[in-house]
Amino acid sequence: NKLSYRLVSSLRKFDMQLMDWVILFCFIISAISLYFSFGSKFYDPEKVLIDMGDHVFISHLPKARLHKKYGKTISKSFVTKIQLAGNYVTLFNNSGNAIDIWAPKDKLAKPIFEQAKNIFKNAETVEINC
Repeated sequence: NKLSYRLVSSLRKFDMQLMDWVILFCFIISAISLYFSFGSKFYDPEKVLIDMGDHVFISHLPKARLHKKYGKTISKSFVTKIQLAGNYVTLFNNSGNAIDIWAPKDKLAKPIFEQAKNIFKNAETVEINC
């Protein structure tokens, strides 16, 4: 009976230690995700819209700044309209399809909008005050 009590007691202790590590790991991952999502240095216009000659690489998601497979490469002729609405910059093509670029604050979206206007010189621009 004492042996089974010790065994159960040590298993509970192990489970608590494991749970502590899992909670700590989840906290660290959450903190890193928030840093990458809301850190203003990740919304530098030259990092969000990368001019590659006839094409532009768009890091429209925070995780695209870590790995290029999450971004999109488009032709400069693809974009016919650029829209700024609050903290979103939207790139439209002729058929009405769009790519949204989200920034955590309006003041971070405005420089991205200006960069888009410089890259897509022939595109119509629209600013919507939200």
